[in-house]
Amino acid sequence: MFGDCLKNNITDVALCESSGVQNCSICNLKLCSPRILSCLHVFCEACLDKLLVDESADTGENCERILCPLCKQVTQINDKGVSSLIPDYISACLLDPLAADNVESIHCTSCKSKEEAVAYCKDCSNFLCSNCNIAHKFMRCFENHTVLNLSNLDGQNLSIHKPIYCAHHKSEHLKFFCFTCQVPICNECLEKEHTSSDHHFEDAKTAEFRIRKELESLIKESRSKGKFCERTTATLESALEDLQQQHDTAKDLITESFHSYKAILEKCKVNALNKLDQLHSERELKIMDIFHNLDETVEKIESACNFTSRLLQHGNCYELITLKQMISTQLLKLINNTPKPEVSFSIEFETDIDKFENSIKNSFGKFQTEDTRSESPVPTLTNLNPSLNHTNSSGIGMSNRCSTSLTTSSPISLPTSMQSSFDSELSTISTSLTSNFNIASNGLPVDATSASMPVATGLQLSSIAEYNLQQLASLAEKTDAVSASNASSPSPSFSLADLFTGDISSTNNVLNNLQALAKLGLNGTDLSTSVLPTVPPRIDSVDNVQAMDLPSSMISPIPIDLNIVNHSSPVPTTGNIINTRANGNVKLTPMQIRCKFGQLGATKGQFNSPHGFCLGLEEDIIVADTNNHRIEVFDKTGTFKFQFGFPGKEEGQLWYPRKVAVMRTSGKFVVCDRGNERSRMQIFTKNGHFIKKIGIRYIDIVAGLAVTVQGHIVAVDSVSPTVFVIAESGDLLHWFDCSDYMREPSDIAINGKEYFVCDFKGHCVVVFSEEGIFQRRIGGENITNFPNGIDISDAGDVLIGDSHGNRFHVAVFSRDGTLVSEFECPYVKVSRCCGLKITSEGYVVTLAKNNHHVLVLNTLYIL
Repeated sequence: MFGDCLKNNITDVALCESSGVQNCSICNLKLCSPRILSCLHVFCEACLDKLLVDESADTGENCERILCPLCKQVTQINDKGVSSLIPDYISACLLDPLAADNVESIHCTSCKSKEEAVAYCKDCSNFLCSNCNIAHKFMRCFENHTVLNLSNLDGQNLSIHKPIYCAHHKSEHLKFFCFTCQVPICNECLEKEHTSSDHHFEDAKTAEFRIRKELESLIKESRSKGKFCERTTATLESALEDLQQQHDTAKDLITESFHSYKAILEKCKVNALNKLDQLHSERELKIMDIFHNLDETVEKIESACNFTSRLLQHGNCYELITLKQMISTQLLKLINNTPKPEVSFSIEFETDIDKFENSIKNSFGKFQTEDTRSESPVPTLTNLNPSLNHTNSSGIGMSNRCSTSLTTSSPISLPTSMQSSFDSELSTISTSLTSNFNIASNGLPVDATSASMPVATGLQLSSIAEYNLQQLASLAEKTDAVSASNASSPSPSFSLADLFTGDISSTNNVLNNLQALAKLGLNGTDLSTSVLPTVPPRIDSVDNVQAMDLPSSMISPIPIDLNIVNHSSPVPTTGNIINTRANGNVKLTPMQIRCKFGQLGATKGQFNSPHGFCLGLEEDIIVADTNNHRIEVFDKTGTFKFQFGFPGKEEGQLWYPRKVAVMRTSGKFVVCDRGNERSRMQIFTKNGHFIKKIGIRYIDIVAGLAVTVQGHIVAVDSVSPTVFVIAESGDLLHWFDCSDYMREPSDIAINGKEYFVCDFKGHCVVVFSEEGIFQRRIGGENITNFPNGIDISDAGDVLIGDSHGNRFHVAVFSRDGTLVSEFECPYVKVSRCCGLKITSEGYVVTLAKNNHHVLVLNTLYIL
């Protein structure tokens, strides 16, 4: 692509050189006095001189370098100019007229006789006449010289090499090579400059072998680098394509953001105009009311004056004195009550264009590149609520030192990497303790009216958390006024050394520590023996339930559940408000992460806010990569297989695809995206080729998508809770409204003739018959909080998933709605999971939209 031009140019030069056709790349003529640049490209000396002169003319000063016309590499030269460059001896030999095929025109170059040459000496690199030939045979100085008879060379290739003279001693041939200085030398150089023991030199013929080996090794390494560059070029081409795709995606997002902001501005404009009309109407009515009052006053004054004038004109003295009081009263009333309109109405529209511009720039969006580095905040330890107070048996207020204990005894001095991994747990524990152990001496909650406490569901105590809990318990033991015989002392304490070595006896430590803490609030009343009457929570307080679920080893020794209910209204003091699950034996089983793949990006295997997924015929994971406008297909191990879809609103293109489903009979893909309408449905082959479009203008947002065994497409609308059954041909077969039974659908699953629809805001799953008749509800708040995924196993068990509290949680119910088991993945925080599917091996698959990855979890669930 971008390197093809230079690559082809250099390749052409190489082919030209290897074929023996020596042409200058500047003048395109046969080389004349060829000179070598540092990049090993060869040009005519005259052409290089012209280049040097032109560059000097452009800069206005003498240039000491030449820029190669082919590769742009710089070659430094000295004061002698181009003539200081090393000649290309090979090209010069090939171009020398002595190398012509017509050997009859060759004269002796060894003497001055200019006689016709009859032989050639390879060692002297000279043509020899008959006399010089005889001298080479008998004189000792020419002993061991290789002499070739020209008459025997007809039809043979003769390699002719001229002798190379020393640059410092013009009359001396180069005969040696100094390996210390890495320069060729002559006899004079050897005697004057290279005689010391520090200089290692060899005869040229002896050094030839080592130099050849060295150059051959360099050639081999250079060719390997060339192949590496070729491979890198292919990678760069792929990167260029990915970059273009990222550019197009960012461009689409910018355009989409612009239209969204434009719509918001249009809405602001409409609201402002409506407000203006309202203000204008109010003031207009006030002015009209003043007009009306003035008119009435004028009319009354005119009427009173007319009456008085008539009396004065026609009345006698008795009539005047009789009506004087009445007339005076009316006229004075009109005079004193004359309206004094203060017309000071003003309507002005003020706006700060600079502030608006800055806000738009800060809020419109920003670019994330490979150079962007997000600064993560330094983790801090969340303290307990310092206002946690208890009342002793005498009714005297006593400040609990638990919060101080956590601050002073928690491992502040630990490395930051250790602290950060436990911050969330410590925060959860502190919040739970302050809310759940705020108990007076009579066993009643002191203050359960706060509705702002976070929910701590599925609390699992790690080693570092247990350490802090033990420190709290030790303080509780110190402040306990009850004798040691009646108190339940915690298990032997452990230190930080035990924590790091993992020497922790069992989870009974946690139980005993919690009991010790509870005693602090109960003034020594043993939690296991105290009687806490259970009061059912009020119906209107469901949203305020706060739960702290303990592990199974902690629940079994305690006959009550520590789930405290917080109401938004004052709680009656007739008993404790305790909320228990319907099945008290249910425990949260941890799910192991079998596979996690995907990250934010636009290249293969990356996602950008994916909104939906499904499982294929071979249990491939098909992901609707929403903001990248494509569908990606992976095997169940997370290996990328292929993708399809190009951004666009035309048929066959994808525009923010939200949901995808697979037809079991044919393997076709059903994809729901936006297109030119609010929602659009398209069908693709199993290889991703477009088949047809199905118009679904009657659906606002597709929240769930499924396919029945008959091949009918079932879609549920989240805006107006409605289920639509559509044939593959596009015909609407059936629909039913479910808004009377649910608030916001988030997913749908089909089992037999029943439709299971997740109610995100209703915290449950609503079951309908295929005719749309309500059947039952499954789940409820505190068990299926904000469900966003559902699937049904082959055995008929209903698996409902949610990501409430940034933990992916799965509740398993029987078909009739009985809670069977619960699973949770405590190893990774997730945000806005979309969908849930179960594989044939019992693995649970979900999609974390805001985390941009897919999770495959091993639940050890047996189908």
